Amino acid sequence: MYEGLTEDELMQRYQEGDLDALAAMAILLLPKLGAITRKRFSDKSLAEEALQEGLIKVIKSAKSFKHGSKVQTWAYQIINNTYLDLIRRESKRGYLSDDTSALDNRSDNSEEFAEKVANKMTIRSALLKIPKDQAEAVASVWLDGYSVEEAAKILGVPAGTVKSRISRGKDALAEILQDLDPKKGNQKYA
Repeated sequence: MYEGLTEDELMQRYQEGDLDALAAMAILLLPKLGAITRKRFSDKSLAEEALQEGLIKVIKSAKSFKHGSKVQTWAYQIINNTYLDLIRRESKRGYLSDDTSALDNRSDNSEEFAEKVANKMTIRSALLKIPKDQAEAVASVWLDGYSVEEAAKILGVPAGTVKSRISRGKDALAEILQDLDPKKGNQKYA
Protein backbone atom coordinates (compact mmCIF):
# COMPACT_ATOMS: atom_id res chain seq x y z
CA MET A 1 0.00 0.00 0.00
CA TYR A 2 2.86 2.39 0.85
CA GLU A 3 5.53 0.92 -1.40
CA GLY A 4 7.47 3.51 -3.32
CA LEU A 5 6.34 6.43 -1.16
CA THR A 6 8.92 8.73 0.42
CA GLU A 7 9.03 9.83 4.05
CA ASP A 8 7.68 13.20 2.96
CA GLU A 9 4.71 11.65 1.17
CA LEU A 10 3.99 9.38 4.13
CA MET A 11 4.13 12.35 6.49
CA GLN A 12 1.65 14.18 4.28
CA ARG A 13 -0.72 11.19 4.35
CA TYR A 14 -0.39 10.91 8.13
CA GLN A 15 -1.20 14.57 8.60
CA GLU A 16 -4.24 14.10 6.37
CA GLY A 17 -5.54 11.40 8.72
CA ASP A 18 -3.93 8.11 7.59
CA LEU A 19 -2.59 6.79 10.93
CA ASP A 20 -0.90 3.77 9.32
CA ALA A 21 1.26 6.10 7.23
CA LEU A 22 3.06 7.19 10.40
CA ALA A 23 4.18 3.63 11.13
CA ALA A 24 5.27 3.17 7.51
CA MET A 25 7.24 6.42 7.72
CA ALA A 26 8.97 5.35 10.95
CA ILE A 27 9.90 2.00 9.41
CA LEU A 28 11.33 3.78 6.36
CA LEU A 29 13.24 6.33 8.46
CA LEU A 30 14.74 3.98 11.05
CA PRO A 31 17.51 2.39 8.96
CA LYS A 32 18.52 5.74 7.46
CA LEU A 33 18.57 7.52 10.80
CA GLY A 34 20.35 4.58 12.42
CA ALA A 35 23.14 4.66 9.83
CA ILE A 36 23.61 8.42 10.19
CA THR A 37 23.50 8.25 13.97
CA ARG A 38 26.01 5.41 14.26
CA LYS A 39 28.38 7.18 11.87
CA ARG A 40 27.93 10.62 13.42
CA PHE A 41 28.25 9.89 17.13
CA SER A 42 31.32 8.38 18.76
CA ASP A 43 29.57 6.96 21.84
CA LYS A 44 27.65 4.05 20.32
CA SER A 45 25.48 3.29 23.36
CA LEU A 46 24.38 6.94 23.62
CA ALA A 47 23.83 6.97 19.86
CA GLU A 48 21.46 4.00 20.12
CA GLU A 49 19.67 5.58 23.07
CA ALA A 50 19.35 8.88 21.17
CA LEU A 51 17.98 7.02 18.16
CA GLN A 52 15.31 5.31 20.28
CA GLU A 53 14.32 8.39 22.26
CA GLY A 54 14.53 10.61 19.19
CA LEU A 55 12.29 8.36 17.11
CA ILE A 56 9.68 8.47 19.86
CA LYS A 57 9.87 12.27 19.78
CA VAL A 58 9.56 12.23 15.98
CA ILE A 59 6.39 10.14 16.21
CA LYS A 60 4.93 12.29 18.99
CA SER A 61 5.59 15.55 17.14
CA ALA A 62 4.70 14.38 13.62
CA LYS A 63 1.40 16.32 13.65
CA SER A 64 3.33 19.58 14.06
CA PHE A 65 5.81 18.93 11.22
CA LYS A 66 5.94 21.80 8.73
CA HIS A 67 6.54 20.77 5.13
CA GLY A 68 9.18 23.43 4.49
CA SER A 69 11.97 20.89 5.06
CA LYS A 70 12.54 17.21 4.42
CA VAL A 71 11.21 14.76 7.00
CA GLN A 72 14.57 12.97 7.23
CA THR A 73 16.42 16.21 7.98
CA TRP A 74 13.81 17.23 10.55
CA ALA A 75 13.92 13.79 12.21
CA TYR A 76 17.71 13.78 12.29
CA GLN A 77 17.74 17.18 13.98
CA ILE A 78 15.48 15.77 16.70
CA ILE A 79 17.81 12.79 17.18
CA ASN A 80 20.87 15.04 17.14
CA ASN A 81 19.35 17.27 19.84
CA THR A 82 18.40 14.18 21.84
CA TYR A 83 22.00 12.93 21.63
CA LEU A 84 23.36 16.27 22.79
CA ASP A 85 20.88 16.28 25.68
CA LEU A 86 22.03 12.79 26.66
CA ILE A 87 25.68 13.88 26.59
CA ARG A 88 24.86 16.85 28.80
CA ARG A 89 22.95 14.62 31.20
CA GLU A 90 25.83 12.12 31.33
CA SER A 91 28.35 14.93 31.75
CA LYS A 92 26.44 16.32 34.72
CA ARG A 93 26.58 12.88 36.31
CA GLY A 94 30.34 12.86 35.74
CA TYR A 95 30.47 9.88 33.40
CA LEU A 96 32.29 11.68 30.61
CA SER A 97 34.97 13.24 32.77
CA ASP A 98 35.44 10.72 35.60
CA ASP A 99 35.11 7.31 33.96
CA THR A 100 38.56 5.72 33.83
CA SER A 101 37.43 2.09 33.65
CA ALA A 102 38.55 1.91 30.02
CA LEU A 103 42.07 2.77 31.15
CA ASP A 104 42.12 -0.04 33.71
CA ASN A 105 41.29 -2.64 31.05
CA ARG A 106 44.10 -1.67 28.69
CA SER A 107 47.68 -2.80 29.36
CA ASP A 108 49.37 -2.40 25.95
CA ASN A 109 50.22 1.14 24.84
CA SER A 110 48.61 2.38 28.03
CA GLU A 111 50.29 5.79 27.99
CA GLU A 112 49.21 6.49 24.41
CA PHE A 113 45.73 5.13 25.12
CA ALA A 114 45.40 7.24 28.28
CA GLU A 115 46.41 10.36 26.37
CA LYS A 116 43.82 9.65 23.64
CA VAL A 117 41.09 9.12 26.25
CA ALA A 118 42.08 12.30 28.09
CA ASN A 119 42.08 14.29 24.84
CA LYS A 120 38.69 12.89 23.86
CA MET A 121 37.20 13.79 27.25
CA THR A 122 38.71 17.27 27.05
CA ILE A 123 37.28 17.90 23.58
CA ARG A 124 33.84 16.61 24.57
CA SER A 125 33.85 18.78 27.64
CA ALA A 126 34.88 21.84 25.65
CA LEU A 127 32.16 21.21 23.05
CA LEU A 128 29.57 21.17 25.83
CA LYS A 129 30.68 24.63 26.90
CA ILE A 130 30.12 26.39 23.59
CA PRO A 131 26.72 27.22 22.05
CA LYS A 132 24.89 24.15 20.76
CA ASP A 133 24.68 25.32 17.15
CA GLN A 134 28.43 25.93 17.03
CA ALA A 135 29.20 22.58 18.69
CA GLU A 136 27.04 20.73 16.15
CA ALA A 137 28.76 22.41 13.21
CA VAL A 138 32.26 21.84 14.59
CA ALA A 139 31.55 18.20 15.47
CA SER A 140 29.98 17.48 12.08
CA VAL A 141 32.90 18.83 10.07
CA TRP A 142 35.96 18.39 12.28
CA LEU A 143 35.15 15.24 14.24
CA ASP A 144 32.85 13.36 11.89
CA GLY A 145 34.55 14.35 8.65
CA TYR A 146 31.50 15.66 6.80
CA SER A 147 32.02 18.35 4.20
CA VAL A 148 30.49 21.74 4.94
CA GLU A 149 27.77 21.00 2.37
CA GLU A 150 26.97 17.60 3.94
CA ALA A 151 26.90 19.15 7.41
CA ALA A 152 24.55 21.85 6.12
CA LYS A 153 22.11 19.21 4.88
CA ILE A 154 22.29 17.25 8.14
CA LEU A 155 21.84 20.35 10.29
CA GLY A 156 19.22 21.84 7.98
CA VAL A 157 20.97 25.18 7.48
CA PRO A 158 22.81 26.85 4.57
CA ALA A 159 26.50 26.02 4.04
CA GLY A 160 27.45 29.64 4.84
CA THR A 161 25.78 29.29 8.23
CA VAL A 162 27.81 26.14 8.94
CA LYS A 163 31.03 27.99 8.03
CA SER A 164 30.07 30.88 10.27
CA ARG A 165 29.22 28.57 13.18
CA ILE A 166 32.52 26.72 12.76
CA SER A 167 34.43 29.99 12.78
CA ARG A 168 32.71 31.21 15.95
CA GLY A 169 32.97 27.74 17.51
CA LYS A 170 36.68 27.54 16.72
CA ASP A 171 37.29 30.83 18.51
CA ALA A 172 35.23 29.75 21.52
CA LEU A 173 36.99 26.36 21.68
CA ALA A 174 40.42 28.00 21.49
CA GLU A 175 39.66 29.99 24.63
CA ILE A 176 38.32 26.98 26.50
CA LEU A 177 41.01 24.52 25.41
CA GLN A 178 43.96 26.70 26.31
CA ASP A 179 43.00 26.11 29.96
CA LEU A 180 42.33 22.39 29.48
CA ASP A 181 45.66 20.96 28.33
CA PRO A 182 45.48 17.25 29.24
CA LYS A 183 49.30 17.01 29.24
CA LYS A 184 49.33 19.36 32.22
CA GLY A 185 46.88 17.17 34.14
CA ASN A 186 44.00 19.62 33.95
CA GLN A 187 41.35 17.03 33.07
CA LYS A 188 39.69 17.56 36.43
CA TYR A 189 38.51 20.91 35.04
CA ALA A 190 37.21 19.33 31.84
